[in-house]
Amino acid sequence: MRRTLVLIVLLAGVFVCASYSISELERFHKEDPQNIDLAIELGIAYHDAGLEGDKDSVTKAIRILEDVLKRRDLGLARAYLGSSFLLRARDDWNPFGKLLNLNQGIDHLDRAVEGNPDDILIRVIRANAYANIPAFFGKLDVAISDFEIIVQVLAEDGLSIEIQLNARLKLVQLYMRNGMNDKAATHYEWLKENAPDSQATIMAGEELER
Repeated sequence: MRRTLVLIVLLAGVFVCASYSISELERFHKEDPQNIDLAIELGIAYHDAGLEGDKDSVTKAIRILEDVLKRRDLGLARAYLGSSFLLRARDDWNPFGKLLNLNQGIDHLDRAVEGNPDDILIRVIRANAYANIPAFFGKLDVAISDFEIIVQVLAEDGLSIEIQLNARLKLVQLYMRNGMNDKAATHYEWLKENAPDSQATIMAGEELER
């Protein structure tokens, strides 16, 4: 259940990890520094704070997730590390630093998916991360492909309709950015048929009208 809830929030474009505050996770980690699962939770919490604009938390996320990967090569940690590097690229005023962080983020995200192609959560992290970088970096098609796979897997697994709504909305937005209006309209039609009054359907309709 928890994994499904995390997935819902990820598809909505917001990354969350646990019900604990950062200060609580820091305390737990200090008491049990060898606990890798706890370190990942703290790294994700730092990442989430960085997503909201806290630059220091981005640095902390990168530091702790890199330490995790030195101990064990875990796809989830690598995916969040990649996303954290993209957040640092977002905040870096130096063009060279921005490009360096961007390339590091892309490398980690792609390696995470390549090593765990069937892990839907890792693919969601990459899809959302790539959806938020400029299209000229050439990752828009990857984000679209990831979300198409996510939609297909979720439909086959019969998971929450809410997950489908958010994934379809993302596809409408990305296809419109890519000038593929017909494909965007296909996902909008699905939204209208399956959830005509949902916020996702309303937002998708507004996107098509722009």
